[in-house]
Parts: sequence; C-alpha cells; structure tokens
Amino acid sequence: MPIGVALIEAGRPGWMNLSMRRQTAADPHLVAVIEAAAAEHRVDRPRPAIRIETGRSCCFVSAIDRPGEAPLVLLTPAAFLGQFDAALADVTQLYEDFREIFRSSFDGIFVVDGTGRTLMVNEGCERNYDVTAAQLVGRHVSDFETEGWIRPAIAPQVIATRQRISAVQRTHKGKTILVTGIPLFDPSGAVRKVIINSRDMTELIKLQDDLVAARNDIERIESEIDHLRTATRSINGVVATSPAMRGIVDLATRVAKVEATVLITGESGVGKEVIARLIHDESPRSRGPFIKINCGAIPRELLESELFGHEAGSFTGALRRGKPGLIELAHRGTLLLDEIGEMPLELQVKLLHVIQDRTLTRVGATQPIAIDIRILAATNRDLQAMVDARTFRADLFYRLNVVPLEIPPLRARRDDITPLIEHTLRAVNESYGADKRLDPLALSALQRYDWPGNVREVRNIVERLVVMSPGRRIGLGDLPIHVAAGIGAPADDVDFRRQVERFERALLVDAVERCGTTRAAARYLGISQPTLVRKLGRPSATTRPSASSGSADRP
Repeated sequence: MPIGVALIEAGRPGWMNLSMRRQTAADPHLVAVIEAAAAEHRVDRPRPAIRIETGRSCCFVSAIDRPGEAPLVLLTPAAFLGQFDAALADVTQLYEDFREIFRSSFDGIFVVDGTGRTLMVNEGCERNYDVTAAQLVGRHVSDFETEGWIRPAIAPQVIATRQRISAVQRTHKGKTILVTGIPLFDPSGAVRKVIINSRDMTELIKLQDDLVAARNDIERIESEIDHLRTATRSINGVVATSPAMRGIVDLATRVAKVEATVLITGESGVGKEVIARLIHDESPRSRGPFIKINCGAIPRELLESELFGHEAGSFTGALRRGKPGLIELAHRGTLLLDEIGEMPLELQVKLLHVIQDRTLTRVGATQPIAIDIRILAATNRDLQAMVDARTFRADLFYRLNVVPLEIPPLRARRDDITPLIEHTLRAVNESYGADKRLDPLALSALQRYDWPGNVREVRNIVERLVVMSPGRRIGLGDLPIHVAAGIGAPADDVDFRRQVERFERALLVDAVERCGTTRAAARYLGISQPTLVRKLGRPSATTRPSASSGSADRP
C-alpha cells in the first residue's frame, strides 16, 4: 500500500509498515515531522494534514488519535490522492445536480424518515400545500393532519403496509392533490424513508369538468340543430317539414352510418336520388365517388359493358385499352342503381354476384376485380309484384331490400308543399339572379294543386314562373291554367261549375290587386268594368263575399 503507517510509542515512531520504512529511510527528516504531528494532534483539537515536500514528491502527514491506544501517523503521497480527484469531482457534481433537480421539480417531493418525521420538502411541495418548508421540516406528518393542512396523510400508511400507496388529498386551501408514497428499505428490510410525490390536480379537474360541460353543450346544440334541420329546414336539398318526411330523413341519416343496402321506392319525381345523395353525404364514404346508373336509360345491348366494363377487343367497337365499368368507378364510394326494375334478368345474376362477393368480372375478362362499394337502389315500380310475376329475381330483391325506404308522393304530405315551393323559388332566383315573389293568391293555388309530378314538377313550374312572369310579383294570372284552377286538388266538391266560378273569382281578384282599380283591371282582362264588378259582387260558390268586394266598383 503506498500509504505509510507509523505507530507512535513514547512520542517516537515505533512500528512502521514497509512503505513508511522506505520513505523514512530515503528522507530521515520525515521522522521529526512524524513526531511533531503526533505531539501536536489532540482529540479535542485535531489538526489538518500537513503538506510537506520530500525530494521530488509531495505528501501529506496526518495523525489519528485512538483513545486508550497509541496514536497513528499516516504519510500519504499526493500522487496517490490525485487519482481520486476526478471521481470526487464527479460525485460532487452529481450531488449538486440532484439537489437542483429536487429543488426545481414542478411536482412536490416530500421526504420523511421511517418514523414519519419530515426530513425535507421542495418548492413544489410548498406550492401545493401553501405552507413553507420551515413549517414542515422536523415535524411528524400526523401534525399536519391535526392542523388541517393535509387530509389524509399517507406516510403512516406506507410505513405500516410497506407498500406503494396513491391517494387524493384535500388541502386547507381547497386544492385537490394527487399523491404517491414510495417506501425505501434498509438492509434489514425496515422502512428507512418514504418519498411522497404530489401533484396539484385542481386545474386539471376543473378543465375536465369544463370539458364535460362543453361536450354536453355540444351534444345539446347538435341535437337542436338536427331537430331544426329535420323539422323546419332542408338537409342537402331534402325539404322535411311533414312528419312523414322527417321520418324518412331521420331513417336515412341513421342508415347512412352503416353499410346496409337500401331500396328507395316511390312515384316518379318524389326525390329518390336526393335521398340517396343524403345517405351518401352522411356516410363514412362521403369523400368517395357517388355514381348513379339509370338502368332504364342505357340500351340493353350496352348495359352490361357500361356496368361491368370490358377488356380490350372483347367485342366489336370495344376500346383498345379496355374500359372500367360504372360499378368499378364507384370503388370506395356509393353506387346508386336507379330504375333497378328495368334491369334485364340476365344482368340481374351478375349484379347479384357483385352484391354478394364484392367482385366483378369485366366483359371478356377471366379474373375478377375486388371492389369496395355501398349499394343503393331506387325504383318507382312494385318489385314484389315483379318477383311474383317472375320478371325480377327474388334473390336479388331480398339482397336489395335490406332497408326499405318508401317516399310518399307530395299530395300525401301537403305540409311540405309550401316550404318546398319557397325553397325552390330561392334556388331558382339565385340561379337566374332574379328576385321574384309569389302573390298570396298564387301561393294558395299552388298549395291546392295535387302535384302529380311531385318534386320534379314543383321545380318545373317554379322555374317557368320565374322566367315568364313579367314583374317581380308572380300572381294567379301567371300560373298555368290547370294549376290556377286547382285541377286535381283534393276539393270536397268537384262540380264543374263551382270549379270554374272559383277560378274566375280568383282571377278577377288577382287582376284588381295587380292593377289597383277595377277600371284598369277590366282593361287588363278585356271585359267591361260593370261585368267585373258584378262578378266580384256575386257570392262565390266556395268563398263568402269579402268586405273588399263591396267597394270593388270604385273608379
């Protein structure tokens, strides 16, 4: 060992180890230094090590007093101590780092000994509990619970159970603190310390409560919006005011969330395609393509190649590179088979395979192509009757009719007529840059009309009125004669004479309101003023004389 050791006996070096003997032999002056160090060192007044130069080297001499025994003197070369300088510096730096981490940790760190007495706390702990370290260090944790600062104190539980424990504490300032106590053990297995980490959860709990409240508000608002959209407004062009249409829209939006096949039925013009587009737009496939195939508009001899596509040279006139079919183009989107009742029986088999296997084979090809599509079908025909007549395959019908959606005609949902007319009028006005308005008498006649062409006829009539009416106001006289007369309207009395009288009176009143005076109205209608006044003054078969009719003969 490079450290020299000498046992001092009667004030002089006695026994010496080999290193000490070598060093004193090389430098006899060291013996006097050793004797001086032993004489001057006392237990009640210890001296630090003495640095001495010995030839080319340097060493430290230190004395160790042993009560009841001879003292020792150590001679340690400086080179020997130097090899520990780097390690000592690393340990010192590590110690300072841990002190800084302990002090700067945002979470609170609370350290107690094995009896529950507080040893140290950091700034995060002071911030969490709103007390200073001076108020905590040195005191038993049970005192803090007695003071009402912290409830509950978990250190005693950790010491008793010798296990990690987590709990939620409440402080005297009303804070909610999440704490975890971790036991540290000595070699015998006893708990020597407990480290308690604490985090203030007050703001987080408040944010969670605010988030729950915000979600509830969003759900309530979305529910109200859905109610308003289905009750008084239109969704994607679907006017849904009547209970029947609200039910259709509600079912369509619910079905849109799943992949079930939907069969949409109803008279021509009721809006089957609009409902199909609503299902597509409300579905997870809304970003994919929406492909409509009118099975009744494509010639039978071309229908197969149009639907399923064809390979190059598969038939006369086929494209050189082949062509994907409309079904293939709907990949990852929605396919609407409109007028499905017009599809030939021989193609119904291939369509059935597409629905069942989600694969198709192009005309002239041998390998099937996998497709990912949502299938909707629409028809104005009675497919069940066609199945009974063996003109439509029963297996295909059952595949298509998973979710049946029957749209009632417009005459069966009269609550939708006025909103639909107003919605269409706004759209047409915007399209043509116009600002036309319907006269109340004209609107009343439109409401009475039976609309055999359904929604499609509404669009036709409204667009015609906007284009052809001369002024901003669309009056009764601007309506087509069959619409103005209410032909087909659900009147209790269908007597021909009464129908004519009703139309005549409405036409006269509209002319007076349009022209301002009976004379101008008479000129507008090409009749004499007395005739106009007489007809207005005569009681109508369907309407009681109004107060205005008595003054209708004003000049």
